[in-house]
Amino acid sequence: MFKRFIVLVMVCLLVAGALPALAELDPLEIDDEIVLDAFDEVIDEDSLDLSIDSLSANVSANAAEDDELLPTELRIKKSASKNVTLGFDYQIVISGKKIKSCKSSNKKIATVTNKGLIHTKKAGSVKITITPKKGSRLTLKLKVIDPTVPTGVTIDQGTSAALAIGDTLQLTATVTPDTASQEVAWKSSDKSVATVDEDGLVEALATGSASITATTDNGLKAKLSLNVRKTASKNYMISHAMGGIDGYNYSNCLEGFLENYEEGHRIFEVDIEITSDNKMVLWHDWDRQFCSKYKKGRKPTHAEFMNSRIFDEYTPMDIESLLRLMDKYPDVRIITDSKYNKTSTVKKQFKTIVSTAKKLGMADVLDRFVVELYDKDMFKTVDKIYHFKEYMITLYKAYKKAPTKTQLLSVAKFCKKNGISTIAMYAKWWKPKYAKYVEPYGLDLALYTVNSASDAKDYFDDGVTALFTDFLPPV
Repeated sequence: MFKRFIVLVMVCLLVAGALPALAELDPLEIDDEIVLDAFDEVIDEDSLDLSIDSLSANVSANAAEDDELLPTELRIKKSASKNVTLGFDYQIVISGKKIKSCKSSNKKIATVTNKGLIHTKKAGSVKITITPKKGSRLTLKLKVIDPTVPTGVTIDQGTSAALAIGDTLQLTATVTPDTASQEVAWKSSDKSVATVDEDGLVEALATGSASITATTDNGLKAKLSLNVRKTASKNYMISHAMGGIDGYNYSNCLEGFLENYEEGHRIFEVDIEITSDNKMVLWHDWDRQFCSKYKKGRKPTHAEFMNSRIFDEYTPMDIESLLRLMDKYPDVRIITDSKYNKTSTVKKQFKTIVSTAKKLGMADVLDRFVVELYDKDMFKTVDKIYHFKEYMITLYKAYKKAPTKTQLLSVAKFCKKNGISTIAMYAKWWKPKYAKYVEPYGLDLALYTVNSASDAKDYFDDGVTALFTDFLPPV
């Protein structure tokens, strides 16, 4: 360094016009080595292409390189634990004391000299025992970290998210330290609910819950809990019995559907009854008079029902007309209130729905049915006939009054186990504490039937997810 400084001074003098004076100097010796001898022959003034700035920069760069080679100090007062980086050297410094000797518990991970100079060799944990010249021994526990190996991973979008069916969400992951590979492998726990591609793009397919996992090359994981809902809003409305029309409820008619669809409803509940000749039509029950032509309580044939007018004004519908309507309106979802839970009747109803859809070449619309279940056995019966993408369970047939905590938790556990998305009950049964009971299971709670806007707001504020309604607009 001293020799470089002398050369720098000489060049400065040259630039200042001192070349003639230097030419007359006697040879300069440093440590028996001639530095300048006949300087006018060593340096040709005409070809001089050096500057003070460039030489200064070179000297500074060399000094910086020398500094980089110096070990990082690890200052301690007593026994301690520290993280260090693989590939670097460290010097132990004990405040106010000199080191007599040091020993490493694992020389494959790090070696140490008696003067406390540590050389890291491999990632892992090692204990350095330090004996000062005065005082008690100290222990330095080191964790040697390979900066290229991940020590943690997080999903930037958080630990939970909610999507509507059909929505997408781009996920990204951050691996620590930032010197490690940022590559992760993405995986969905339930591909029927949501998929995720190799770049972290999530697509919501059906209601339910799924865990999206990001995994590093060395197996560290981060998870995001995804809840897929029917709509983008947490709260939604279900148009009850195809929606009310002209003050009529329980219409189950074409015009009721069209009017409520125009208003913005996309989820419709339909009542399914059986005619005297064992055909399925959309009606609530035969004790409810559907037209003046036939008295209340009369069970018509399929032809009699379809050739009548609902409330003497509106178009009646059966299963085939419902399927055709769903095919025409691909953004519509249908909840089936099929009325019966007797196994033989349930089998006949859903076999007919499935076979009719396939016969019409409309099997794809089956994935937009939400099957309303009345008990646990009905799920097993229907699911054997066809695995519908979505189910909800209603409590009005299972219980005669508001369910207890034990009863509700039993239903919730069954729903979670079998991928059933929603529990529905009478609005008059509702208790705000029900929301807390069901929350850990990630289920929707639905009430029927609500036609007061202020009541609807209160229910939503209490934690209810969905409301069946005849006349309220969608959320």
